[in-house]
Amino acid sequence: MALGGGSARGYAHIGVLAALHRRGLAPDVVVGTSFGAVIGALYALGHDPERLRADAEELRRRDVLPHIVDVGLRRGALFAGERLEAYFRGLVGDVRIEDLPRTLAVVATDVDTGERVVLREGPLAVALRASASLPGLFAPVDWGGRRLIDGGIGAPVPLGTLDGFDLDLTIGVGAGIEARDSRSLRVARRASASRVGRWVRRGLRGAGAQGSRRAWPTLGRALALTLDAWSDQADALAEGNDAAMHVQTRPPIHWLRFDRAAEAIVAGDAAFERAWPRFGAWLEGWSRTVAVAGD
Repeated sequence: MALGGGSARGYAHIGVLAALHRRGLAPDVVVGTSFGAVIGALYALGHDPERLRADAEELRRRDVLPHIVDVGLRRGALFAGERLEAYFRGLVGDVRIEDLPRTLAVVATDVDTGERVVLREGPLAVALRASASLPGLFAPVDWGGRRLIDGGIGAPVPLGTLDGFDLDLTIGVGAGIEARDSRSLRVARRASASRVGRWVRRGLRGAGAQGSRRAWPTLGRALALTLDAWSDQADALAEGNDAAMHVQTRPPIHWLRFDRAAEAIVAGDAAFERAWPRFGAWLEGWSRTVAVAGD
C-alpha cells in the first residue's frame, strides 16, 4: 500500500486501513510520503487503525503547529526542521526503519537531482522529517551525502515505489487536493506551464547549477522541482490497472486542520467502500488463480 501526502488530510489513510481491517485484510508492505509516511510509520510500529483513529481525534492544531516551528532562514527555508524531527521522534521513538515489525519504506526527493529516494534503512524520525520537508517551509535533510525534501514533489502517491517489492496487488491512496477540486491549483498549473512559467523554472534551476549548497540556490532548486511537479500533475488520480488500484479519498478539510481528523478518516473509509467492488472482484479472481495453480 502506498500512502500519499496531504498533511492533516492524510488522516484519511486511517479510514482506508480501517476498512481493510474490517474485512480481515492488512497490507504486507507500506510505503509513504510526507504525512502518508507518518501514518504508515505508526501503522508499521504496530498501531492498529482503532488506536490511530483514537489518537488522531484527540489532536488539536495547538498540539502540532507550535511544536514544529523553529526559524531557519539561513538555510533557505522558513523553518530549520529540528523541532519537526523532535516531534516525530516523540511519536515513533528512536526506532530504525529496518527494525519495524511491518515492512515500511519512506519516500523523499533529492533536492539537487530531483530523483526519488526510497529510504528502507536508518533512523525513522529523520526519514519522516526528510519526507515531510516542504520546499521553502522546512530546510533539506542531510542523508548519506544527499539533501532530501518532501517526497510528494516527485510522487504525490508513491505507488511506483511498490514495484520493488514482490506483491500481487498494489494500492495507492491519495489525500492531497486534486486540480479538479481547486481553482487555485489549476491557476498555478497553468502559470507554471506558461512561457513565463517555464522561464522562471529554468532560472530557479540554474541558480544552483554549479551544485552550490548555499541557502538561496537550494531554495531555488526546491521551488523549481515543486513548479515542475505542479506542471506535470494530472487533473485527477488515475484508477490504476489490473494489478494496481488507486483510491482518492478527497477529505473535506484544509491541510492544516489537525482538529478535524475524524472527518478525514470518515472520508477515507467511505472512499475505500466505494472502491471495494473493484478491489473485491480482483481478490476473487486472484484467489481462483491461486487455487488453480495449487491444483
